[in-house]
Amino acid sequence: MRIVGYVRDEGLQAAIEGAAAALGADLTLLQAGETGAAGAEQLTSALRTHPDVALVEPRADLLATVRDETGARGICMLVACSSDEDVRRAVAARADDWLYLPTTADEVASRVWAVSQRTRRGEGPSDQTQAAEHLRYEELLFDRSTGFPTLPVMLEQGRDMLERRGRMTVLYIQFVRYSKLEEIYGWEKLDEVLQTTANSVREFYDRRRSKEESLLMVSHTGDDDFIFFTDLPDPVSEAEQRINELATELEEHVRGRLEGEHGEDVAGLFEIYIGSATLFRNPKVRTERQIYRGIREASAAARGVESRERTRKVADLKTLLHDENVYIVYHPIVVTATREVYAYEALARGGSRALRSPEVLFGVAEEANLIWELSRLCRKRAIEGIDTHLQENELLFLNIDPHDFRDPTFRYMDLDELGVEHPERIVLEITERTAITDYPKFVGYLNEFRERGFRFAVDDAGSGYAGLGSIANLSPDFIKLDISLIAGIDTNFMKQNLVETMVSFANDHGIKVIAEGVEREEEFDAVKRLGVHLTQGFLFHNPGTMHHAGGGMGDGVKGEPGH
Repeated sequence: MRIVGYVRDEGLQAAIEGAAAALGADLTLLQAGETGAAGAEQLTSALRTHPDVALVEPRADLLATVRDETGARGICMLVACSSDEDVRRAVAARADDWLYLPTTADEVASRVWAVSQRTRRGEGPSDQTQAAEHLRYEELLFDRSTGFPTLPVMLEQGRDMLERRGRMTVLYIQFVRYSKLEEIYGWEKLDEVLQTTANSVREFYDRRRSKEESLLMVSHTGDDDFIFFTDLPDPVSEAEQRINELATELEEHVRGRLEGEHGEDVAGLFEIYIGSATLFRNPKVRTERQIYRGIREASAAARGVESRERTRKVADLKTLLHDENVYIVYHPIVVTATREVYAYEALARGGSRALRSPEVLFGVAEEANLIWELSRLCRKRAIEGIDTHLQENELLFLNIDPHDFRDPTFRYMDLDELGVEHPERIVLEITERTAITDYPKFVGYLNEFRERGFRFAVDDAGSGYAGLGSIANLSPDFIKLDISLIAGIDTNFMKQNLVETMVSFANDHGIKVIAEGVEREEEFDAVKRLGVHLTQGFLFHNPGTMHHAGGGMGDGVKGEPGH
């Protein structure tokens, strides 16, 4: 279920949040402003994402519009009333139901559930057909995930702006690395991040719209890039500076929202590039054609910015390697049965913000052919902390890519030089950013390390290259289940069956299974019930309070202070 709330009353806002949590519903809660077109447009955009229920306060200037929008989309309309006059307004607007304020989360939850069920039962075949036809038509004109209009809808307004003002600037806002986020965290997480991005872009747009006339849209439905028509009042010579300022402001705004809602690791994957093209009215050229050409030019400019940024990041990486500006975050791995710390995974972070994310950091290193140099530095930093940040009985997990075994410095590492007194405390975690192409040779490399006391783990089992073949060929000591298998496992019986089978297999072969990416108590209870030996995730590691090696642990972990 999805709920959209558009209210000002703080008590009601809290009640809606509690109701959404109780129902397990996705919630978009908008802060209702004073009367005006801006507030109505904000709500209309949210309704275009097709929630199940819209809960609003009885503003006279808004109820009729909300009823039209919800009725056309088959959305239930619930009105929160403070007086008998409010009730009369709700009835006149043909609301599906209403409730009196003040109220409680339980009352809101029961009303939301009841009105959604009642509305569904009341739909006849003709109503459903009309709603489906309306939905198919609207999805051509508005992006369902963001509610933003598409270019065909806004083209006429853009033409009017260009003809009326004589010039118009097209900004093409390109978001990159979101595909990498989907590979790591799964499509459900990406959808959440895209919704946060869209909401923050909408906030930024609403704030700037008061400064100058502008239009915001997506190119087509399902697109995660944005197009911005505006008229920058500065001289053309200063326009580039204004655009750079705009890009910086937007990036800081979106990144701040992402960090607040999804954590630093997710925000670290966020990058934005803005390209621009300034159009001047030419009566000899068809205006629509001129706008489309401007969009292509701005899109190409955005790709050019991305190319220049890539060059700059390679230079930043070389400086980082020279200065050894890498730090380690130690993520706890706990015994599922007791929550006691069993081991820590060492995760590298770049010292500069642009290279903070490990995905970005290692991606740039691969492009620059500096992956061995970076891996050496990260291993050195991680091992340096084993005595100061881990207890004597705790293991250290180090991420290793198959390509690292081709590095002679790694294969023939001097343990004394690195300060490794007890290699049996180190688990080499095979991450498989790249495929293993020669298993016999690779197994030979592993056996050399086993003879020296190291242990091994297969990372991300169930995803990418890390399939059953890797497990069978590598005979690991640990199997780390991919986050895509763990996310939502408490409500997914197929995932539960897969994990239970993996645990049974591991028990037969003396292997320990690690559930990676546990974020909620319900997920933890599920993997505990399934017999998973070890658990890792943000439930036990608070990314907001433990950034550097030696920081405090999250509240969900039992362990000694100072880890």
